[in-house]
Amino acid sequence: MAGTSLNSIVRGRAQGLILADTSQHQISRSVFATLALCETKRLARAHTAAIHSLSIDAVQHRYMLSTGTDTSIQLFDLESTGQINPTRCVLAGSGHTNTVTSVEWYSVDNGMFSTASLDHTVKIWDAHAMTEASQFDLECRVFSQKMSPTGAHALIAAGCESPYIRLCDLRSGAFAQSLLAHESASMAVDWSPVDAYMLASGGTDGRLQLWDIRQAGSHVCDFGNSESNTCAHDGCINGLLFTDDGQRLVSAGLDHCARVWNTASPQTPTVEIQTGAENDKPRTSTTLSTKTVEMALTTATDGTTSTKVLFIPSTSTCEVLVVDVCTGEVITRLDAHFASVTCAAWRPSFGELYTGGADSNVVAWSMREVLDSTQAALRTNAWSDSEPDDNV
Repeated sequence: MAGTSLNSIVRGRAQGLILADTSQHQISRSVFATLALCETKRLARAHTAAIHSLSIDAVQHRYMLSTGTDTSIQLFDLESTGQINPTRCVLAGSGHTNTVTSVEWYSVDNGMFSTASLDHTVKIWDAHAMTEASQFDLECRVFSQKMSPTGAHALIAAGCESPYIRLCDLRSGAFAQSLLAHESASMAVDWSPVDAYMLASGGTDGRLQLWDIRQAGSHVCDFGNSESNTCAHDGCINGLLFTDDGQRLVSAGLDHCARVWNTASPQTPTVEIQTGAENDKPRTSTTLSTKTVEMALTTATDGTTSTKVLFIPSTSTCEVLVVDVCTGEVITRLDAHFASVTCAAWRPSFGELYTGGADSNVVAWSMREVLDSTQAALRTNAWSDSEPDDNV
């Protein structure tokens, strides 16, 4: 059992039988292996069609937004228990007029959030009134949008059905820049969490690029082997995510692989994860609107682990893969959706994961195994190498 294994790991380290680094990694894997359907809360089915995006606010980690094909935007209070109904919403058809592909909280203030849609717009919303504050018209379908988690500037990067990445300036209400990034559509974008001006982009051409937006004339680097003209993925890149230290970048593609890249040495991935069946055929360009996928990562503030854990929706198996970022090992697979899983959101410090899918459900997951105060004290001592251990 996972609990027995966890106790034995903690005792083994306390007795000097297991090295600190080894016990730290083993405990992390043991804890995350217990992820299961949450027994204390269940989110009401508030959408009538596929869900494409989830976002948990970065200020309190309390409020979650969901959106998708039905164009509604639902706001949930995650501190509630039992059946959780939306506390506020934007009704279908009262905001966007086509599938909403992305929703994201403003990183430094949970009074505002942004959305992107196939109706060619990026909209800014007042979260208290759930009313539209402003919008940008990109004149083509928008697949993804991101605000910098640093809060150092007010730019939204938008990936759309165009070779250009558009930078929308919230302060001026105008487009600040257009970066010529890809041969066709720019599908996925993500800002570095440590460098406010570093932006990653992935396109339908399989290219993964890193940009310094202060140098708009050229990107900083390509991921993959430029000498052999090898792209980061064999086909469309449909998801991007930086680790919270900014040193690694995770990319997901329609080649049914997720790859982890070191931003300092982008020639080859450090880890490769198979996310779908090898005989699955990549979907054609006619289904671009449903290709984007939102991954999630644990953070350094979680306390439950120092091992980076990645959550990857696997659209071909209706599962969520729980993966050790450092090794690429699949810790466990979460299976509760009845159709493709499209997005995942991790709730820092609470040990909770939320996933959305084409079945219009948002599913809550939690870790069954938690450390009691005695185990936590043992773990703190076990992971510290500041004092000599006579038993080793």
